[in-house]
Amino acid sequence: MKLGLQRLHYIDVLNCIAIIFVLLLHSSQLAHFGTLKDSNFIITEIMQCLFIPAVYIFFMNSGATLLDYRDKYDTKTFYKKRLKRVLIPFLFWSAFYYLFNSRFHSFPGPIFQENIGIKNFLEQFLNNNINNLFWFFYSIIALYVVTPVFSVLAKEHRNVLFGMVVIYFIFTDLLTYLGKLININFLTKFIDQPLLTSSFLGYFIIGYLIKENYFNRRHENILILVGFLCLLLNILNVLTGLKYSFLGNVGPFLYSVGLYILIKRLVNHTNYSYKIAQWLSGSSLGIYILHPIFYAIFDKLIYKTSAGNWKDYLITLNSPLHIFLMPFVVYIVIAIPLHYLKRLKLVKTIIP
Repeated sequence: MKLGLQRLHYIDVLNCIAIIFVLLLHSSQLAHFGTLKDSNFIITEIMQCLFIPAVYIFFMNSGATLLDYRDKYDTKTFYKKRLKRVLIPFLFWSAFYYLFNSRFHSFPGPIFQENIGIKNFLEQFLNNNINNLFWFFYSIIALYVVTPVFSVLAKEHRNVLFGMVVIYFIFTDLLTYLGKLININFLTKFIDQPLLTSSFLGYFIIGYLIKENYFNRRHENILILVGFLCLLLNILNVLTGLKYSFLGNVGPFLYSVGLYILIKRLVNHTNYSYKIAQWLSGSSLGIYILHPIFYAIFDKLIYKTSAGNWKDYLITLNSPLHIFLMPFVVYIVIAIPLHYLKRLKLVKTIIP
């Protein structure tokens, strides 16, 4: 989160926003499992549109802070730091959830396990069938692996990096939208470019370009405007009952980028110290890991039910307390104790 000795306060703020977005996305799952008969169905669909940049912000923050790592240390040190911060917690919490999921039902994310064993664990782990929210770890580790390759371009070849972002956008957002619009499947394995279109590389790179002020003020204004236009189209798609094809399948890339630039600009144009954001930012990944457990506890305490009883749980998903209150309660319950617990070496090792 530092560039030399200067702390990037907007990174701290965006980390806090991203994890709150994650919590709100996961409390509004009625959007995926409910129907128009549910009183909060439409509002949860709109919430999914609003908060979709959640994890994409994490990818952009990672690119912003890591793509120029060569200015601070060598590649061996880079890999050692990433191994310690992400791989060890990933393995630990995958094992934890594997055992936890054999007895308890949490939602969303953790997958209930029945045939407990080492072979089964390896199969489930390799296919992200333990806690499907951990797709983030698989993707970010893939990005770490290729970071030394793209970091070579960071200083002298930023136009090349921007070209990669354009390619990413074309294959992951634009062709999907156009294909749905004219009912043609453009995305086949024969034209996809795996290295440039997988593992969210476009977000990773553009986070760095935004940090380095690659875009001038006019270009940033355009990206913000177009990004929020994409958000508006998605919301209109929900409000019109998905009736108009030109409103649907608008990808999250431009909205995520526009929001990211806007937050960076707002933070950088204030004199606030952002100590609270800095204080809370370090707990974001820990909250990401732990929140399914606390969601399950919240629902058990308030509604006396769990995802194991799905028919009753659908009623819980429609509850305003579950949708709107739970994310902020869980955020506070985890973030404050975690900040102090991470002073312990063991906790800091397993919770990045």
